[in-house]
Amino acid sequence: MVKLEITTPQEDRLRLPTKSRWDTAMTRCFKNYTMFCAKVSIDIFGKQSKRQGWLTGGWYVYNRSLMLNKVRYFLSFGLLLFGGSLLVWALLPARRQVDEQTIRPDTMRMKLNGQDVESAVMDARQVRLEWRSSMRIGDDEVIRLEFETIENASSPEQQTGFTDAYNSYNIMAEARFEVAGVRVKPANPTRESMPAGQPVRFMWEVSTERAGDFKGNVWLSLRFLPLDGSPPIQEPIYVSEVGIHATSLFGLSGTLARILGGVGVGLSLLLVYKDMSGLVISWKTKNNTKYTKVTKD
Repeated sequence: MVKLEITTPQEDRLRLPTKSRWDTAMTRCFKNYTMFCAKVSIDIFGKQSKRQGWLTGGWYVYNRSLMLNKVRYFLSFGLLLFGGSLLVWALLPARRQVDEQTIRPDTMRMKLNGQDVESAVMDARQVRLEWRSSMRIGDDEVIRLEFETIENASSPEQQTGFTDAYNSYNIMAEARFEVAGVRVKPANPTRESMPAGQPVRFMWEVSTERAGDFKGNVWLSLRFLPLDGSPPIQEPIYVSEVGIHATSLFGLSGTLARILGGVGVGLSLLLVYKDMSGLVISWKTKNNTKYTKVTKD
């Protein structure tokens, strides 16, 4: 049912609950005034919606502020949802994979012409390989390889009778990360001096512009450099497979997704900034009023 309430400047009110009295009301209004103010209340879908406007020539020019507010809220919510989803995808870190393996001294001994030599690295060590199983295209991820001594380990010389290789050799650790379709920095191989009892660490930065699955291998070797100037001897002591899954959201890289997500959230907050400011001011005023009343009491 449509109920029309018409207010004239002289506050003459005509309530027209039925359509049959429409012509009578319009004739009376236009006979005395050429323009008057009207307020219409229409029940739509069970909810009361009010519009105020001017009635000129029988046409209503509605105040669209309420409709524009609804569009603004809907647009703000959509931008917040879109930008928030991009930020979550672009900032949420992937789970890290860890591979640990103990390297015994008999594994770190040299071979000459295919035969074992009684010289070996005396301290037992542990290899720790750490990487992220998933990455976003365009982002740089880090792969770490640590080669550390194990504290309180028994002397291998007492168990195996090996002699300390440091007496006759300078020893270096060499690491390589071999994978296709992924950029790796620094370039392979990477070598570090390995003093007795000191840890050695390697790090690679990897990135790709293509989504997909990539598998590679991490190698760790020891290079024995004879003090007498003889050719070096290299012995591999560790190898592990590394799998990386590169992802993309709507073809966006991680950097672009973070930029678009931040812009979306910023625009969303900007659209409702005045409303949020009003709510904050109202809340503060209400709390200050309560505090003043309590203080006076």
